Amino acid sequence: MFSFNTFPELLEYIKTSINNPAYLSYLHNGEWQSFSSQAFVTHTEKLAAAFAYYGVTKGTSVAIISGSSPFWLMIDFALQRLGATSVPIFANISRENLHYEIKDSAIEYVFIASQEKYDQLAESLKSMKLVVTLGIESNLKNVIEFDAFLKTSYELPRVNVAHDDVATIIYTSGSTGKPKGVELTHNNLMSQIKDVRLAIPITSDEIALSFLPLAHIFERMVVLYYLANGICIYFADDVKNVGNLMNEVRPTVMTVVPRLLEKIYTKMHDKIYAVSGIKGLIGQGALHRANTKEVHTPLNSLDKLAHRLVYAKLLEALGGRMQYMISGGAALSPAMERFFVNIGIPLYQGYGLSETSPVVCVNTPHAYRFGSCGKKLSSIEVKLSLEGELLVKGPNVMRGYHNLSDETRKTIDNGWLHTGDLAYIDDEGYIFIKSRLKELFKTSTGKYVSAIAIEHHLTHSKWVDYAIIVAENRPYVTALIFLDPSMSMEPFEKYHREIKTAEKMEQLIQHVNQHLNAWEQIQKYTLIPILPTIDNHMLTPSMKISRNTVYACFSDEIEAMYHIQSTNFGE
Repeated sequence: MFSFNTFPELLEYIKTSINNPAYLSYLHNGEWQSFSSQAFVTHTEKLAAAFAYYGVTKGTSVAIISGSSPFWLMIDFALQRLGATSVPIFANISRENLHYEIKDSAIEYVFIASQEKYDQLAESLKSMKLVVTLGIESNLKNVIEFDAFLKTSYELPRVNVAHDDVATIIYTSGSTGKPKGVELTHNNLMSQIKDVRLAIPITSDEIALSFLPLAHIFERMVVLYYLANGICIYFADDVKNVGNLMNEVRPTVMTVVPRLLEKIYTKMHDKIYAVSGIKGLIGQGALHRANTKEVHTPLNSLDKLAHRLVYAKLLEALGGRMQYMISGGAALSPAMERFFVNIGIPLYQGYGLSETSPVVCVNTPHAYRFGSCGKKLSSIEVKLSLEGELLVKGPNVMRGYHNLSDETRKTIDNGWLHTGDLAYIDDEGYIFIKSRLKELFKTSTGKYVSAIAIEHHLTHSKWVDYAIIVAENRPYVTALIFLDPSMSMEPFEKYHREIKTAEKMEQLIQHVNQHLNAWEQIQKYTLIPILPTIDNHMLTPSMKISRNTVYACFSDEIEAMYHIQSTNFGE
């Protein structure tokens, strides 16, 4: 059993219990380079000694500004070994939020492996006590390159790190304002490793492909779980390369976000529908079956034929030996879940928040229910408020928001964390997330509209990148639609004005409305000629669209859709 309660104890566990020669692998100039488990520990301890020499002590906040890699983990564990607080920064964060987070967490030490972010922070970095760089061109006097930093020989101090000490500050996406720093303790994260082991036990024979950012608590916790189990972890160099790497690495376990599944889904369908003749008909029939068949119903002869002729090839393109694919970070649509489960992918949806370290519940091979987020983890308590909001209590609940005591008191009441999500818990304990409290809209006619469900219908189309529903206190439902620029060779501004684009959108709206109640149906929509990005604040660093920012930016377009009253409001 795992007995560690802090990062230093986990590091000691790795040192004494794990012997993996290909523990952590990354791509360098197109070739895989690996660190053994013992090299990971040795490097981490040397880095910790070096940080201590330069003044990092218990409680010191240190920023990590880097893509995911073994070096990210070494720096993080080195800081944890000293009882310091690591502050991961998203690689694609906006300049404004980048400076805000550095100031809010009182950063005086930085590890940075992004030339772009280095250039943005150049002025601020001059006043830092130490900047450790990896692959950065710099002429600052307070900068030391990673390899040189690693080669230093200093004494590693003894530090008493308690399980309730703050290990990290994770800044939330900031979709409703400035980012909030979530303070997570050592025990918050170690409790997750122990709980996930009971829910989804894995062996050291597994092979993981990691492509989600370690700055995101979802992937960070999962990678900690991999490390504790001694499995081989391969870090993708680019999210666009994930498809190729799945074929090359042939992972048995990986975490995904729904958006990646949607992209894979679209590619699979496009490829098969491009095939003509009898082969194309067989492929299209198999896809139709996967899209419509009830999950986990007995296989008939047509299903077995589809598996042999079509699904097996699709699975091979994903590496061919996937044992666990965990979906998190955003809600997984029933259509995506049905398709991937039916073609044979062991896909398990979970649910959580940064404030819960992050996992609250997850489907597993032994406890799975279609459409749900699974059952709660063993050490966690859950209940519903009178309004139906999911409340969570347990060792995974954050200490609080950094420098925001009032926000903390609003969010945690008597130990119960308010998730902000409306949920349903069935008789067997499976948790179904219905919508965000703030995303269940009430129209002026008194009808409730689930914005996320309708947005899922829209983004299911390969033509739509993002969609935002408008309905709160409005007489009918409208939509702001952001087209996927990759679907046309035309300049983006011209593409969204083309007649054929309008025709495709009309067809899409009609198709989506067929699946909605009358009062939920989209009466009007506007195509937005601007791409949502981190810099214009329409996207959060975790690539979720910011509803409030979009509403503010396109208030005129929204009002125009309600200026001329329609007589068909779906009453």
